[in-house]
Amino acid sequence: VTNVYNPPAGGGKLMSILQIHKETEADEGIQRQAAILALSAFKELKTVILVDDDVDIFDMNDVMWTLNTRFQGDKDIIVLPGMRNHPLDPSERPEYNPASIRFRGMSSKTILDGTVPFDLKDDFIRTEFKEVADWKKYLE
Repeated sequence: VTNVYNPPAGGGKLMSILQIHKETEADEGIQRQAAILALSAFKELKTVILVDDDVDIFDMNDVMWTLNTRFQGDKDIIVLPGMRNHPLDPSERPEYNPASIRFRGMSSKTILDGTVPFDLKDDFIRTEFKEVADWKKYLE
């Protein structure tokens, strides 16, 4: 984990974005272990978003870009039901979901893995925009 950000959208406690650096193929999977450790350490944490180290975790547009271009919901989402949560989360009441929330303060935790599998990283190199001199003249 190279950096962590708890954005205001999560109230500073409900969401964390973890920036991950994978050096070798043996590092594949460390991102999910890091997310599970974060959820274990902070019971208020509800959502963990995992991104590669080329993503600016302080820019939500960049984080959302990652989830739109490096994430597949059928394989990159982990849901952990029946866990403790922050009592101020209004969705953690039993009446919200009686099947999985038996007591106030229970919730599902979610991990969204937006990291590229190590063996595919060369296929996901970000493009760079070309600098155009005097670009304003094209707007006239």
